[in-house]
Amino acid sequence: MAKDADHDIDKLQRELEEYRNEIERLYRERNDYLRISAHQMKSPLATISFNIETLLGQYAGRLTTKQIHLIESIKRSTESLQNLIRDILELEKLRSGAIELVDVDYTEVCMKAVDQIRDKVQEKGLYLEVSIPNKSIIIKGNQFALEQMLLNLLENAVKYTEKHGVVIFSVDYDENKVTTIVKDTGIGIPEQDQKRIFEEFYRAPNAKKYDRSGTGFGMAIVKQIVDYMHGNISLRSKEGEGTEVTVIFPIKAVTERRRTLTEGGEKRKRIVIIGGVAAGPKAASRARRLDPNAEITLFEKGYFLAYAGCALPFYIAGKLKNQRELSAAVSGFEGATEFFRNVKGIEIKNLCEVTRIDRKKKIIEYHDLISDRSFTVPYDKLVVATGSKPNIPKIPGVGLKNIFTIRGIVNAEQIKSVLENEKIREIIILGGGLIGTEIAEAFTVYGARVTIIEKESQILPFLDPEMALLAEKYMEYKGIKIIKNNDVREFIGNERVEFVQLSDYQLPADLVILAVGIKPEVEIAKKAGIKIGPTGAIKVNNHMQTNDPDIYAAGDCCECLHIISKKPYYLPLGSIANRQARVVGTNITGGNQKFPHIAGTVIIKVFDCNIAKTGLTEKEARECGLDVISCYVSEYDREHFVPGAKIIKLKLIACKKTGRILGAQLIGEGDVVKRIDIIATALYKKYKVNDLASLDLGYTPAHANAMGILIVAANVMQNKLEGRFKGMRAPDVYKLLQKGYEEYLFLDVRTPQEYEELRIPGFELIPLEAFRRRLDEIPRDKKIILACESGKRSYQASLILNSHGFEDVWILEGGLRMWPYKITHE
Repeated sequence: MAKDADHDIDKLQRELEEYRNEIERLYRERNDYLRISAHQMKSPLATISFNIETLLGQYAGRLTTKQIHLIESIKRSTESLQNLIRDILELEKLRSGAIELVDVDYTEVCMKAVDQIRDKVQEKGLYLEVSIPNKSIIIKGNQFALEQMLLNLLENAVKYTEKHGVVIFSVDYDENKVTTIVKDTGIGIPEQDQKRIFEEFYRAPNAKKYDRSGTGFGMAIVKQIVDYMHGNISLRSKEGEGTEVTVIFPIKAVTERRRTLTEGGEKRKRIVIIGGVAAGPKAASRARRLDPNAEITLFEKGYFLAYAGCALPFYIAGKLKNQRELSAAVSGFEGATEFFRNVKGIEIKNLCEVTRIDRKKKIIEYHDLISDRSFTVPYDKLVVATGSKPNIPKIPGVGLKNIFTIRGIVNAEQIKSVLENEKIREIIILGGGLIGTEIAEAFTVYGARVTIIEKESQILPFLDPEMALLAEKYMEYKGIKIIKNNDVREFIGNERVEFVQLSDYQLPADLVILAVGIKPEVEIAKKAGIKIGPTGAIKVNNHMQTNDPDIYAAGDCCECLHIISKKPYYLPLGSIANRQARVVGTNITGGNQKFPHIAGTVIIKVFDCNIAKTGLTEKEARECGLDVISCYVSEYDREHFVPGAKIIKLKLIACKKTGRILGAQLIGEGDVVKRIDIIATALYKKYKVNDLASLDLGYTPAHANAMGILIVAANVMQNKLEGRFKGMRAPDVYKLLQKGYEEYLFLDVRTPQEYEELRIPGFELIPLEAFRRRLDEIPRDKKIILACESGKRSYQASLILNSHGFEDVWILEGGLRMWPYKITHE
């Protein structure tokens, strides 16, 4: 089999060499049959290309590594020959006068050529500086030929410039001519070779050495196109420093850039979107689906257009293989930018920062960060999707090295580089919110000690304090140190951070993460007179319109209304941003969709613990003036005998007067997502407690309990509302234990074995099975607080006590499972 493959490879090599020799002979002789011969050679080359793919696919038998490399080399040679034939045919078209010259908008041609080359520039790690006038420069020419000319020049500049080099593309004009300059900092052309650079088949020796893939026809075609269109071309170069090519064409006219029309003769709608990542690309995609003719331009001041910001902790922890997995890329495309341009037909302006919105003229002004020049673009509909920015505390020393925020791929790369290349033993995270707690896990994989410093009295402020304590207890169990009610006064170090100064002591620090929250990025909107709401984010109506009917907002830069409180609410989440953006995309293309109020659903995962919340917390509900009642329940997420069953803990909140559900919080290693989504749905449907208790939910032991945690919690809440259940929260029981009130008796009703293994200090043991026999041991003049593992046995004990005349009986809600304080272990 290997001998057969070697024979096929040798045959392909001989055929390719024969074709190349024949092409060069015909071209040099200027044979009348050149064009026919070139066409005739396209078919056999296509056959050779097919055979190569067959061999590489190993359909003709397995290949050795050496054979694969050899065939790949032949494939490159075949592609080179195909390009050569294409170039020859283009030259012959020019020589024969077969290309018609018409009025061409040279500005559009230039912009299109630059857009086509951007991805190659980014892939090679070059800097592209572009300067194109915002005018329609009309010349006599051929659009396809001009595009090919510009692409040849730009591709050469990119090909022969080393990484981190610069390619400059500039267009300027006066009343008679338009001048285009393509300049690079590449390998340059030796002085003795510059005169021959426009000859067919000629390549400078240093170019051949640097890259063997050229045909030697690129610059010859450029020269022929320029001459054919009555232009002028010149070249300046210095070996080792770069090349500058100047092309001049006579101008026919210069006008304001005109809007293109649809096939029906209507003006295309001009949609401008400010901001990438989530909301911007989503709004653009929806708008394109609904209006295929719209001119959609999206501006992103960063390098990356769309990526999963929520995946940054996974990337830092090494759970993603490479940076590309962060991007919203599609199979077959290098990244989101290429996909949006080539498939969706959306104009993407990376590294372009919008600096001003002129609502009166309906234009935006943007600054090209590469060329350092400013331009303006008109709009019919404008979308502000500027997102949010991290809060940077004004702490002395905050500018020291190794102090970062978690904001974008660039930050993530910097953090990852430090972790991989430096000795990092102590990591300090400032802030115990969503970002701080999620990123903590990522750092533990590097073997560093992680400390969270939170200036408030609790971490995870979207939870009620007692639920946050459960999360804190779990994180400390996993090795995360948490310091509360303290703040950093200063970062200390020599160039790089070495210590953080707290109120009364120092902590060593090799790396610091600033995770003290984010705020909406609204400056550009504010300057344009767009109204800002009480949360500090952009105020919008239910169509996502601002106070300007032609300007919409979506994502982290705008506020929402809460479904319970009906008050403005700021919750910067990717899920909300995408749903808002879909509404925006619908409405800017003529739709009439409304964005509903939000339930404020949040879910995070820290190590193996899932933490979720929807609706109002008890604190938020009380601040809204609601009469609140709550209950606590802990259950397995499926039948306890099923392998993999895990505990989940629930706090359910309702209105005491009406029984309407107001919110819920869940925490545990089990499946909390399904439960929190059911509660979120219940909030939209204005469910009361009895509605929740009546739900017919799916049951099978492998996935759920016969009486799931939501049904149990609803039943407990009904008992509370009817006065059949008197519960006490863990923090309240803890305070009573700390103060040592004599009028209280604390009883643990579990088995002696359970009590010996694990118990709350201050609780005495009377097992449930012995309760009726030992009633005479329980003083009737004391208030009794009962505890067990989950609260179920305590409830049974309370019923026994109530039936025997004990009136002041309370149950520790959620049992020991939801006790976040010290427990005695035997």
